[in-house]
Parts: sequence; structure tokens; C-alpha cells
Amino acid sequence: MDNKRRIYVLQDLTPEVRAVTFAKCSRSPEPFDQIAKDLTAEKSAEFHEKWVVGFGHSSVAEHAVLSVAFENVSILATKVLEDTRLASFTEKSTRYQVFNRDKCYYPANIMASEFKDLYVSTISSLFNFYEKLESPMMDFVKQKYPQEKKQADLVYKSITKSRACDNIRYLLPAATLTSLGMTINARAFEHLLVKLLSHPLQEMNDIGREAKERGLDEVPTLIKFADSNQYLQESAGAVRETVKTLKKSTHSESPVVLVDYDQEAENKIFAALLYRESQLSYQEIFKQVKNWSQQQKEEFLTKVNQSRTKFDQLLREFEHAYYTFDILMDYGAFRDIQRHRMATQTNQRVTVVHGYETPNEIIEAGFKDKFVAVMENAQSAYSKIVEKFPEEAQYLVPLAYRKRLLITWNLRELSHFVPLRSGQKGHASYRRIAQLVWDELNKIHPLLAKYVAVDKSDQTTSWASTMYSEEFVYNPHKAREERKSNENKS
Repeated sequence: MDNKRRIYVLQDLTPEVRAVTFAKCSRSPEPFDQIAKDLTAEKSAEFHEKWVVGFGHSSVAEHAVLSVAFENVSILATKVLEDTRLASFTEKSTRYQVFNRDKCYYPANIMASEFKDLYVSTISSLFNFYEKLESPMMDFVKQKYPQEKKQADLVYKSITKSRACDNIRYLLPAATLTSLGMTINARAFEHLLVKLLSHPLQEMNDIGREAKERGLDEVPTLIKFADSNQYLQESAGAVRETVKTLKKSTHSESPVVLVDYDQEAENKIFAALLYRESQLSYQEIFKQVKNWSQQQKEEFLTKVNQSRTKFDQLLREFEHAYYTFDILMDYGAFRDIQRHRMATQTNQRVTVVHGYETPNEIIEAGFKDKFVAVMENAQSAYSKIVEKFPEEAQYLVPLAYRKRLLITWNLRELSHFVPLRSGQKGHASYRRIAQLVWDELNKIHPLLAKYVAVDKSDQTTSWASTMYSEEFVYNPHKAREERKSNENKS
């Protein structure tokens, strides 16, 4: 028997054959490449019919991976697609590209209604100003941020375009067509298809049907039963009936509100850290750490994290504490924050009821009045259309308008989100959200917040984590390089 270690990549296999190859490992003594050699598309289909479809062993489908390209789908649709936890996405950026007025989604039912002209004129009004503002905003940011002496022309040009787009993107309606690349396993893809096919918007249904057709070419067995789901379709309606009975509140709308958190976060994390290296039960450890003094807690965390560099994630035990935030932000910021999927998210419809953000630089450049006029025009059109088409009216809403997101993070994910999104290279709108999230964390758990980096360089208030920089974002490649450099020096 050959006991030599083998590590290799399975190549030139269809997703379904690859899935069966790994699945058979549990009962076959043969090496993976031999299992794959004996498989055909027909045999793989039979296996999936019996075990995945027949017996519900859906985890097998996770080995079948697809890379799916979505082009000319609305910004609104990308948010539905990206509301999928177990997948990877890359989306066309509103910060680095200028979008085309000829690429917008026009819902068939609105175009067949009395609101057709209103919908078209509103989209046109937004894009008219978006296009007119591009050049003067480029000139404005050049004056505000002149080129540095050692800065390459190409780099400066790219940064200038990004700064201009950061401002004018607020005008883009959710109907704007964009592109999205997705890598996903067949099990998660089936769940996504069911969601799309059950969605109240026609565009999502159409995307779901087309995505299923393309997916069947790669995984003909694993997604063939994906269809609309009555529970998904009817549960939302049942909830909406009760929503009508809720009373409207007049409280102020704060951007970030910590609505719930783990009262025992510190003790849970300490106990979990000790648990790994101990043979005691969690309860026994927890009882002891509850009696620790503040000094003991600080000394323990300092010792645990003393060798942590700016490229290292917090240990996994920091996931044992949770924080739930109700966040009110502009739609543009939501597009970036939603992509942090190691969390539980519940987001509301796109609407105009929470008002909109006006970028400071648009005000500085002297375009506030025109910006306000265009926003209010979009709000007026939305208000007329929403009564008859509550779902489709979302397409008219520009990215400047605010929306709500309920999100629950564990502390480890917060230690990724906050430094990444508060960094100087980020967009001002989500930088502010990340900074406020850290503020809330620091109010209740300052000892833990100390290990979550935040960049507040654009604010006058002081901040605690001066030991970390804006670059405190996990990067395994840089971590490896830094350690090699340190070893060579020593």
C-alpha cells in the first residue's frame, strides 16, 4: 500500500462529476483521480438522482461549483443576488466607472400603464444631471486635490475620476443596468434560484429562469427542481398585514443604533479562548472568568494578542459574541456594506421616506440647488407610482436616498468590517457608518473595541486604538512577507 501523501487539483471535470468524485470518498477506498476516471456524466447524474435528489444528501452539491456572469441586470437586482451568504461576488463599481443612460431597466407593467412617461422622464432627468455633472466635478476635485509632485499622471487621473464618481454616483437610479460575477456551489445556487423565482418583481423571475437554464448546462441534475416557493411568496404578504397595524414613530433617525448585544461578550470570549487549551467544560471555565478583575481581563487579552500583527485576523473564539445594529444609510453605502455576508441581514425595501444624502463636495462645487431639485423630482415620481406599483417604484430611487438594514455581526467579523470600511481609501458614506459602529462598540465594550481597528483620521474626536493603522485589514500574503522579513532581520 502506497502511503505517500498526495495533494492535487482535479482538472477537466464537469461540476457534477467533480461533486460525485468527492462524495464517493466516504465509501470508496480508491484515490480521487481513479474515482473520477471511472465516472461519466450519466453515472454522475444517476448518483445525484439517488443520493442528492432522492435521499436529500444536499451537501454533495456543494462540491459542484459554478461561475456565473450576470450582465445588464439592474442595481436593484444585484442586491437580491448578493443577499446570498455562501457565494463570492464582484460587481461593476459606481466609484470607478461612468454608467450609461441607455442602460436602464424599464418594468413592463409600468411601461404599459399611465406612469410610463413619468417613469421615463424621471430616469432621463437623473441621467441628464449625472452626465452634466461629470466634467465639472472632475474639474472641482482637481482643484481641491492637486497632483502631488511624485504622483504618476495615470495614478492621479484614476484617483481624480474616482473622486468625481464618488459624488455623481448618488444620482444613479436603482434601475441602472450593471454587471455582476458570481462563484457559487450548486446547493446555494438552487436556494438562490428559488428565491429569484419566488420574488414579487418580474426582473428577478426572469433572471431566475435564465440563470436556471444556463445552470442546467453545467449541473443538469442538481438544480432541475428549483422553482417558485409558496412559503416565500405568501409569508411576506402575511407579515405586511400586521405591519399595517404598527404605529408610526416620530423619533429621530440615527444612522447607527446598537439595538441588541451580548451582555456577556467578554466572559464568553475569555471562556472560549481558555476552552480550546483546557479539558474543563465551558460552564466551569465561564464561572471562573466571571470573577476576574478588570486588570486580569486586560492582561489576558494583551497576552493573547501580543504577537498579532496588522495582517492577522482575531482568533476564531472572538466569534462567540454578537452585536445587532439597525443602520440607516444611503443606498450607495448599503451596496458595499451588504457584501459583508458573514452576518445575518434583514433589509427593507428601497424607498424615499428616509430622505437623502447630499455629498459635501457637490455643495462645495455649487450644485446643491440642482441636486436637490433632481432628488425631489425623483421623490415626487416615486410617490405617485408606489401606490399602484409598490415593488417596481424602487427602480426610480437614486442611490442618494437612505434605507434601513438590520445586521447582526459577531466580534470577529466586526474586526474585519470596521478597519476595512473606515479606511481612508473608502467612500465617505460607508466610512462614517463603520466609524459609528465602532463608537457604539466602544461605549459598551471598550476592552474588546481596543482590538478592533478604526480609522477616524477625518474626524476631530480622538480614538482609542492608536496602536493600529487604517491598513489593519487581514491579508495573509502580506502577513507571510512581513514574517519572512522579521526572520531575516533576526
